Amino acid sequence: MKLFIFDMGGVVANNVTIIPLMAESFGIGEADFFLGAGSDPAATHTSPYHLGDIAALMRGELSSAEFWENFSRRTGIAVRGDPWYDCFRPELNSDTAALVAGLRKKGRRVVCGTNTLEAHFRRHEERGDYRLFDRVYASHIMGIIKPDPAFWRFILKEEGAPPEETFFADDLAENVEAARKLGIGAHLFTGAGELAETLKSLEG
Repeated sequence: MKLFIFDMGGVVANNVTIIPLMAESFGIGEADFFLGAGSDPAATHTSPYHLGDIAALMRGELSSAEFWENFSRRTGIAVRGDPWYDCFRPELNSDTAALVAGLRKKGRRVVCGTNTLEAHFRRHEERGDYRLFDRVYASHIMGIIKPDPAFWRFILKEEGAPPEETFFADDLAENVEAARKLGIGAHLFTGAGELAETLKSLEG
């Protein structure tokens, strides 16, 4: 493989799901939070994270301040500060991080391809989490979110890598399937042990 692309949240970083925490702090359920974000919690064709203002945040089309202004208008809930940043306390998955470090030690090109938003990106940068990678491709900077095929096409073009020589790991099946349709060797992440076995098979 010429290029390895790793998702961040749920693969390289744990403790990244904060909507339940934010919803609880507002005294509402998760479904009502998504409705307040202009999303559809009952959508079956895609993740509710890929809809409404959350998707707009991840594409860099909205600022956190604009998101919360819209949220307050829809729900009547007054929001202080930026909960996207204030509640976000990611922790590196040490086992996955070791796999990334091992690939780079072997001279492999390893990049991060992540659906994220400015507040979360800033938190990861402050922690130094992105130093694991040769480069980071963040949705809010690219203006594209997975599972849009343009997300991977952008990375492949930037890296000069053909899809058949590219490996991608993500914890969301929808993203894995989209990458596979482009000819990328995509792996559905369920744990570092299984990922390690898959990477080992590529070497063999």
